[in-house]
Amino acid sequence: MKKRSLKCFFTVLMVSLLCLCLGCQPKEPETDNTQDYFEYEAVTEIQEGRPDVYVILKVLTSQYWQDIVAGITDAGNELGCNIYIGSTTVESDWQTQQLLLEEAKNAGADAIILAPGNSSMLSDTVKALHDTGTPIILVDTILNDTSSFDTCYMTDNIQAGELAAEEMLRLLKENGISEQEPASIAIQITSSSSQTVIDRLAGFNQYWSANAPENWIVLDEVRQNNGDIELAGQNCIELLETYPDIKGVFGCNNSSTVGFVKGLMQAKRNDVILVGFDYADETAQLVASDEWAASAVVQSQYDMGYQGLTDAFYLLNGNPIDYKFVDTGTRVINQENHVEYERSLTGDPK
Repeated sequence: MKKRSLKCFFTVLMVSLLCLCLGCQPKEPETDNTQDYFEYEAVTEIQEGRPDVYVILKVLTSQYWQDIVAGITDAGNELGCNIYIGSTTVESDWQTQQLLLEEAKNAGADAIILAPGNSSMLSDTVKALHDTGTPIILVDTILNDTSSFDTCYMTDNIQAGELAAEEMLRLLKENGISEQEPASIAIQITSSSSQTVIDRLAGFNQYWSANAPENWIVLDEVRQNNGDIELAGQNCIELLETYPDIKGVFGCNNSSTVGFVKGLMQAKRNDVILVGFDYADETAQLVASDEWAASAVVQSQYDMGYQGLTDAFYLLNGNPIDYKFVDTGTRVINQENHVEYERSLTGDPK
């Protein structure tokens, strides 16, 4: 297995974006244990006598995950923790996360923060570590076995999926799509093994079934990209070619949304409405443009990281936690409020 240092993160990110123009054929997601990965690297000053917290993420190649890293790092600096961060390069690669968990254990991790790539397959490994007394905090995605961790900071993803469907219906109607006109919605996900994705799809479809006109349907075919933006862009192009009555696309996570953005722009299909998760630069460009109809469901990923590390520190100091799940919240960003939202990100009050 090949390891990657965090120092190569920006190179990997730029290559993945540039490769989009080359195109690729859809491929089955890789699920064996031979993936590349980012080996653990310190993101805080390392000092003896401070607790060692090991962080295992799904991927690092997006702003969403970097925001989580920033929250963890800031809290670690404030509270005096040694923070080591490692990651897989494929979001569903739970086998490599299992390896990283074992490495953290062998390194003497005092606490672990984990964003599980699979909500069921990692439960036994995590529970075995937790049973030794190691505090384990989850971010972004929950494990099915709630006895295997202390608490989880994440979005209420069923509610978030409903919010995305509500916004899609609003944009379709505002952009003049008749309720008698056939309209299809295409969906793209990162991984079918993530409870986060499962819940968002459930929320979206539940709201759609209850509120959409009869002639507006969600396509049965759901494309998967495993966090690969290049593949997500190609998926978008192929969906547009296969289903001529697509009127909207829903990106169930950051990579899916960015892939839809790139595919729509490449195909020059500004007649297709976009609703997706998170606020990458590419997504923000469409949301702000008068030529496109696009909205983003944004999360509080910085808070996930910051509060997750804070809880780990409290547990290490003997303070019990009596909650298993914390909803960090979502909101819709669109043409009406994107300027205000972007100012809030920079701290600019004007």
